[in-house]
Amino acid sequence: MLAETVWRSNTIGDDQTIADLADEMNQSKTFIRLCMTRGLTTKEDIVNFMTPSEEWFHDPFELKDMDKTIERIQKAIELHQKITVYGDYDADGVTSTTILYEAIEMLGGHVDYFIPNRFIEGYGPNVSAFERLIDQGTELIVTVDNGIAGHDAINRANDLGIDVIVTDHHECPDTLPEAYSIVHPKHPEGSYPFKELAGAGVSLKVAQALLGELPEEMIELAMIGTIADVVSLTDENRALAYFGLKLIKQTQRVGLLSLLKQAEITREDIDEETIGFKLAPPINAVGRLGDATMVVDLLTTFDEEKAEELSGKVLEKNSERKSIVSQITEEALSRVDAQQNDQVIVLKDEKWHQGVLGIVASKVTEKTGKPALIFSVEEDTGMMKGSGRSVSGFNLFDCMQQTSHLLSSFGGHEMACGVSLELTNLEAFHVELQKSAKNLAGDKELKTELTIDVKAEWEDLSVELITELDQLRPFGQDNRKPLFNISSVIPEGARLIGANQDHLKSLVTKNNTKMDLIAFGASDWFDVFKSQPEIDVAGYVSINEWNGNRKVQIQAVDFKSREKIVIDKRQSVLKPEVFQDPKGHYLFFQKAVYTKWKEQVHPDATCQLVDTNTELYSVSSTNKIIVVDMPDQFELFRTVYRNYVKQCFYLYLYSPNEYYFKGMPKHSTFSALYKWLRIKETIDLSKDTRELVTKLKIDKEVAKFMLMVFLENEFVTIEDGKVSVVADPAPKKLEDTKTYKRRLEQIAVEEKLVYSSFIELMATLNEID
Repeated sequence: MLAETVWRSNTIGDDQTIADLADEMNQSKTFIRLCMTRGLTTKEDIVNFMTPSEEWFHDPFELKDMDKTIERIQKAIELHQKITVYGDYDADGVTSTTILYEAIEMLGGHVDYFIPNRFIEGYGPNVSAFERLIDQGTELIVTVDNGIAGHDAINRANDLGIDVIVTDHHECPDTLPEAYSIVHPKHPEGSYPFKELAGAGVSLKVAQALLGELPEEMIELAMIGTIADVVSLTDENRALAYFGLKLIKQTQRVGLLSLLKQAEITREDIDEETIGFKLAPPINAVGRLGDATMVVDLLTTFDEEKAEELSGKVLEKNSERKSIVSQITEEALSRVDAQQNDQVIVLKDEKWHQGVLGIVASKVTEKTGKPALIFSVEEDTGMMKGSGRSVSGFNLFDCMQQTSHLLSSFGGHEMACGVSLELTNLEAFHVELQKSAKNLAGDKELKTELTIDVKAEWEDLSVELITELDQLRPFGQDNRKPLFNISSVIPEGARLIGANQDHLKSLVTKNNTKMDLIAFGASDWFDVFKSQPEIDVAGYVSINEWNGNRKVQIQAVDFKSREKIVIDKRQSVLKPEVFQDPKGHYLFFQKAVYTKWKEQVHPDATCQLVDTNTELYSVSSTNKIIVVDMPDQFELFRTVYRNYVKQCFYLYLYSPNEYYFKGMPKHSTFSALYKWLRIKETIDLSKDTRELVTKLKIDKEVAKFMLMVFLENEFVTIEDGKVSVVADPAPKKLEDTKTYKRRLEQIAVEEKLVYSSFIELMATLNEID
């Protein structure tokens, strides 16, 4: 059930305006076109975007309740009250915690931090956790990256006479909690000029207000949280990311230096992708699997030995997380075909780790192109907890709302959600969910969508262009890394790489020049690339530097073939594993082969025996057409090939009789057989066949064919397994018999389909089209 992806163009601006602005700025038209898609339509807009300054940072006191918040924290510091920074377990949460903890500590505050465990306290303020902290002497709680929905815990703190300050960035509920103060860029009574700060960004604004200046050493932490939380990289967030990436290259933070070193990340190579794909995942992994307090310990320590120890533990957790994700994803994908007719995929397992379900849901959605909900089950409570991911154009949150009467809880947004329900409600939930999804989707078929920024001219793809595009970095949400449509290229030299052979590396060629291509997690492309069809590639472009040489590399995320995809699997022996593809539609032409193998076909696959009277099954465009064996007539193959227009063909073309290899017997061989039969007058096939093939030195199947030609020409009769020569038969030509003509066609079909090179085979198939 592989996804079929829709490519949509993001082209904005007319050619003349783009050309004029390109001339004015001495930039390429491709660069200007990309600026246009970002709403940058004038020289001033573009220059300003490329060069963020300190002026991009807004006054922190423009945030609602900032005055009140700073006064209360300062009072707590003056009175030596114990302050607890209550954080969250993801990368945004731990960097938020570190920022505010260090800011209060710098002012002499009596401060500690608490990171809830997702499996004990869960996300956000927790009543029991608040009670424990207060019992341990906490007199002021400041939440970071959470708290806006923590009504119960905050009310309990109020009852115990303890103030709670909320700093958060998540969506505000209709009723805000009764906190002492709430610092939130989207506060309904606020007017902060930028609404999309991450939790770490909000934490930094509080620190800025407390310290009276923007703390430079904390910008790198805010950058990590901002990029990791995939918030809009525009306005103040762009400035945070832009300056944070510069500052982290000179960081003196012991824990961060140790983590970078052990993760084999050189400071010179750090960019937003390094943060998002190499640094943030290990930080997030700790909280996914257990207690993330160690990450804040790591980021705040001055002890190099402790930093080294904690960095090792963080990376161990990430390795563990990768292994768990890989195993669960493999198990989940092995089950999706059972739900190929469902609108939303729903999978559960008692053994699946709750902390990684969102990652697995993303991978299932990516592979299938359908929304997916992945659950773990708590055996002792009978409660299912899961995460969901959606596809473009389908509001998963709305879908959950329509089934909320069956859920214990849910939350999220259009593209992602968290859900819990009782196991006893699963069957009813699954039925209602599919109905709800069908109603929401209507007649629209749910498909993964890619937004293409630019259709690239092959000649424009250069190191110089990529250097030019880097002026728009850092890329991220609302400033996406440009996705190119690179058309009409031919792959060659494809090979699988990586420890698990799950990545694809290839060359692509056009106009007699070649370019490197890599596609991560795309091992399933290998067969197609080996067949070398003309393709269009959707991908990012970057500079690959090796031994001082710099050249363009395409990171492909999808491709579309400009011709029917044919995978050459021709072989002389069939093995059981050939028939284990659940997405296959297996076609047989030989009854004996069909009878032998039909029971081996995967239960989720389909198969049929094809002859001139067969009505071919209708199958999905994502199914594979697997041609198992050889037809006797080329016209039969032509009919099949023409019928399945959108499907990919896997050609095994097993030839049980090897007509081409055996060839057509010579006339002298026919004469020798006839003379031998006349001498014998009558032979018993059950007894005399061995003597026949030995005497004439021919194959048993060839001998049978020759006898059938004689029978059709009435040179012999066959009755009860006995062959008798006809006395004085009428003279007839062997070549005129249907048997002889069919043999010639069988030989010709094998020559075209089996014993040709792949290039010759494709030429034959292209003639069919």
